[in-house]
Amino acid sequence: MIGLTLYDVLAIPITASTDDVRKAYKQKALETHPDKLEPTVTEQERRAAEGRFRNVCEAFEVLSDPVKRKAYDARVQLAQRNKQHWDEQHERRVKTREEWARQVEERSEARMKEPYKEEKQRYVEMVEQFYQELRDCHPEWESRRQAALQWKEMADKAKTPRRHTTRI
Repeated sequence: MIGLTLYDVLAIPITASTDDVRKAYKQKALETHPDKLEPTVTEQERRAAEGRFRNVCEAFEVLSDPVKRKAYDARVQLAQRNKQHWDEQHERRVKTREEWARQVEERSEARMKEPYKEEKQRYVEMVEQFYQELRDCHPEWESRRQAALQWKEMADKAKTPRRHTTRI
């Protein structure tokens, strides 16, 4: 269903006759008329009752006139037919908005991570500077490092010379 219709306001079926509409209107008008309220009701309750009564009057005005009723029924049927289409469009818009929000979140996280890249770069530079100072203080470390790199390279190429080891 598409929501509250004029038939729902008067609590009648769509197939109700003009006499049924008139009877339902009289009953609902008596139930919802603002003059039936107690004098102690608040202004907000009085306005709500007036709104309900206006809805009943509008429903009677439309449903009691055959031309207006036919036009109203056509609009309701069109709305019911298009409800599925509208729901599909709504779902598509919701998915599009969720995708957009996800992309915004990803961009935000990427911006948040960029300072960490800079911090990592500073850390790498600081470590490299520390090693350079150590190499300057102890030049033999650099020669040992070069020898280790050569051994590693030869091991990678499977040309590692065998060391002579003695077993006792």
